[in-house]
Amino acid sequence: MKKYKAAITLAILIMISVTTVVSSDAENIRIVAPYLGYVNNVYENSDYGLKRDDSSLMKGLFFQWVNPNRYQWNTFVYQSSDLNYSTLWGGHFIFDLYFGVRERGKFVVGTGIEYIRIDMDAGDNISGLFDFELLNNVIVPYARFGRYFTFGNDALSLSILPWAGIQPEWVSGNIAFNSGGPFPPPVDEKIEEEYFYGIAGINTSFSILHFITADAKYRATFNDHKFFSSVDTMLNVFFTRHWGLSYRFKYNETSTGSTSYHIGGIACVF
Repeated sequence: MKKYKAAITLAILIMISVTTVVSSDAENIRIVAPYLGYVNNVYENSDYGLKRDDSSLMKGLFFQWVNPNRYQWNTFVYQSSDLNYSTLWGGHFIFDLYFGVRERGKFVVGTGIEYIRIDMDAGDNISGLFDFELLNNVIVPYARFGRYFTFGNDALSLSILPWAGIQPEWVSGNIAFNSGGPFPPPVDEKIEEEYFYGIAGINTSFSILHFITADAKYRATFNDHKFFSSVDTMLNVFFTRHWGLSYRFKYNETSTGSTSYHIGGIACVF
């Protein structure tokens, strides 16, 4: 598993390096947006009969670099405290490389990685359990291939990207608690789980005069036994060429539960 993590880290560093050395006549677009809003987390563990559902304040920071004829990459990091007696950290990095660029479309091969960390110290607040502690790390890399179909012009445009790929998922951490008696005995166990999935989805983007942009994405994650959905939307309204307001919503299911958020912030384009 350590070898896989090292390989993914190396691939990400190489992709970042590519964006700094590749030149193109197309204009580079960079967007940065700090966010603040509401996050809901559901943690489930069927082995111990656990299901926790809670909401809290969420802080986030998004950055994207787009070269329309060559590539795009973006990263998003978010954090929340006092959520299910936990501190939540999460984020993603996505890189897409474009080729076969034509007026009405282009192909894309991409990769990415998502990370969620839940550090829970519930003490005696879970009914029937005492001194409850949980550390959960979820690492989800993926690779995909698809094709953009574009319609319209600079004033009014629409793009649609159907895609498919593969995705492993690694869950690690530790869980510890006791039931307040000699039986059952206290639990103190490591969590080590691995899964492998197929993934498929569709992304749509809509723009009016580049001052109003909207994205909607759906992803299905599946294997012989499980099926998870992810929905991601973003709306940007710009008042000048460089400043605007941004809203994001995401709902994401994983093998350990789900996370959803509504967040808004100020977007800067440069």
